[in-house]
Amino acid sequence: MRASRRSVRDRFGAVALAVWFASMLLVGAGLLARHVVALPVPASDRLAASVDVLRSSASRGRWLAVHVLYAECRCSQRVADHLLSTARPTDWSEMVLWVGSPPPAAALDQRFDVRRIEAIDLARYGIESAPMLVAVDPGGRVRYAGGYSERKQGPVDDDLRILDAARRTALVASLPVFGCAVSDRLRRELRALPVP
Repeated sequence: MRASRRSVRDRFGAVALAVWFASMLLVGAGLLARHVVALPVPASDRLAASVDVLRSSASRGRWLAVHVLYAECRCSQRVADHLLSTARPTDWSEMVLWVGSPPPAAALDQRFDVRRIEAIDLARYGIESAPMLVAVDPGGRVRYAGGYSERKQGPVDDDLRILDAARRTALVASLPVFGCAVSDRLRRELRALPVP
C-alpha cells in the first residue's frame, strides 16, 4: 500500500515538474521573442509611392532619408539622440516622421524636416513599426527600408553606412526592424506575447 502511494506521489511530482517546465519554457520563449523577432518592413513599391507624396519641393531630385520614429519607443528615442549627435551627410535631404506624443525635441525640429503624423496615416503608407530608415534615390526608388542595427538596442546605428551603401548599390540588404509596433493591427498581434 505504501509503495503504491509513493508511486502515485512520484508520478504526480513528475507530471507537475513536467508541466511547470513546459510552462516556463513557453513563457521564456515569449519573453525572448519580443527581443529577437524583427518587425515587418513595408513593400518597396507601396513605400516608394508614399514617400514620394511626402517629398518637399526642396528634396525633389535629391537623395532622401526618411527616419520613422515613435515617441513612445525607447529605441526611437535612442535613434533621435543619435541623429542629433552625428554629423549628417550634406548630399542627402533628411526627414523625420514623428508618431505620437510627446512632441519631438526642439533640436530635432530645428535640424531636420520633422513631420508629425498619426499612426493610422503611417499604416496607410504600409509602415507599422519604428524606428525604421528608408533611403530613396532621386528617381523615387527605395534603395533601403529597414532597421538601424543588427540587434535590438544594438550599440551601433548603421544609418550613415547604409546611406553611403544606398548611393553605390541598387538595393541594400535590410537590417531587421527592432523597436515598437506603431499600428493597431501589429500591436494587437504582439499583445499575445508575454510582457517582459
